[in-house]
Amino acid sequence: MESLLKMLPTMIRLSGDNEEVREQAAFAAWRAAAGKGVAGGCAPFRLYEKQLVIAVLDQFWKKQLESLSAQYLFRINSLLGAQMVTFIEFRLDRDFVLQAQGHQARAYEFQHTEELAAELKESAEQIKDADLREQFLRAAAKSLERA
Repeated sequence: MESLLKMLPTMIRLSGDNEEVREQAAFAAWRAAAGKGVAGGCAPFRLYEKQLVIAVLDQFWKKQLESLSAQYLFRINSLLGAQMVTFIEFRLDRDFVLQAQGHQARAYEFQHTEELAAELKESAEQIKDADLREQFLRAAAKSLERA
């Protein structure tokens, strides 16, 4: 993978600065710059002019990635060998991220007692913010599965 990344500037130049090649190169550079740990929460969506759009799972991912965007810009452009990306937009699009990763959106399943599941669902209904409610249910479901 490392040698392929080193070839990105050459591939872009040899393509005649083809828009599709630039986009795929930017996507590859993003994945390398972000690393595997970040890859689970986002997916490259589009390169428009010099703006890279990254889809993210939720508001938490968006906020965290935005705080690191200057570092990501530097890494991406270093890999591309030129300033091909001048701005990264992090856009909430959970469905796109899951689809890009080959996942299907799934319902939250509580595999423990009915009383606990009912209590969690009741608590979740009181959370007015839809993103926060979804994060709460995901965290609760994962926690219950580990128990």
